Amino acid sequence: MNNTRLKELLDKYLEGTATAAEIREVDDWYASFSHDPGLTEQLTDEQRTALEQLLFMRISREVEKEGRRGKIISISARWWAAAAVVLLLAVGGGFYFARNDSDRSGTAVMIVTEQTDRSGIKKISLPDGTTVWLNFDSKIRYAQGESREVWLEGEGYFEVTPQQGKPFLIHAGTLNVNVLGTSFNIDAYTPGETVTVTVTSGKVAVGNDQAAAVTLAANQQAIYQAAANRIEKNEIAADDFSAWRQGQLVFKKAMFSHIAQKLERRYNARIRFAEEHIANSLLTARFDEHVPLKDVLDMLCDIYGFSYKYDQQKNEFLVYDGQPE
Repeated sequence: MNNTRLKELLDKYLEGTATAAEIREVDDWYASFSHDPGLTEQLTDEQRTALEQLLFMRISREVEKEGRRGKIISISARWWAAAAVVLLLAVGGGFYFARNDSDRSGTAVMIVTEQTDRSGIKKISLPDGTTVWLNFDSKIRYAQGESREVWLEGEGYFEVTPQQGKPFLIHAGTLNVNVLGTSFNIDAYTPGETVTVTVTSGKVAVGNDQAAAVTLAANQQAIYQAAANRIEKNEIAADDFSAWRQGQLVFKKAMFSHIAQKLERRYNARIRFAEEHIANSLLTARFDEHVPLKDVLDMLCDIYGFSYKYDQQKNEFLVYDGQPE
């Protein structure tokens, strides 16, 4: 690949118009790369950032293949070097790649796991200064040291500390979120179905191996549909999607079934629906953290004239269409 083609592909990636095939073209170029510092020295800062993000996405796929055991896991530096085959280095205003085949010291890289259950929200400070809020029943994994790469299960809000030339990479299911310094929310409770990325400030790039990358700015949202392998981009009010950090639950035209999932995590109870049309009903509401679940369900059910009954033994609510029994 010549310099002109590389710059063209990176510009398309930054604009969010790169196809999956074009992202793979950069990926294939990386796979067959031979040392050539002149190839990247004419790139703009944004193009270099895009290239670094795309290469981090490839490296992360190799790292993710390594099995992980327990709360803190050791990955040998030899294996880590094999995964991160190429290091991106800044030299004289340009970038070049140096193959890293020499590290055989056996030094361990420690992977740390932080998680929450259904009893509360947790605030975490990462080694690079980035702050993460974990919502109920969520988990994050990251390497000790200077690595700016994390794996998220559940929901998290990130305030990423900017570092020149060192993007921050988040894996949520099969989706990758790449940033330099920004604030955003990721909902990855059901990565096999959807992953939602909502940006409060700055810019992030969202994509994976198959779905074309999308660039998001403040008050924009990407919804990744796993079954269709498609990313949908929307304009939204970002603060509504991170209100959970203050204990609030905010829903705007959300399906009752989606609301029920969040209520189940918040209140540690089960909610079922007697009929499908009830689960698919769209609702808009806002609740504070101290409102009891029964009061929340009362208000939601009143909108459509639904009712519910509670099974104390199972700690389960059944929502049905009709008058209270």
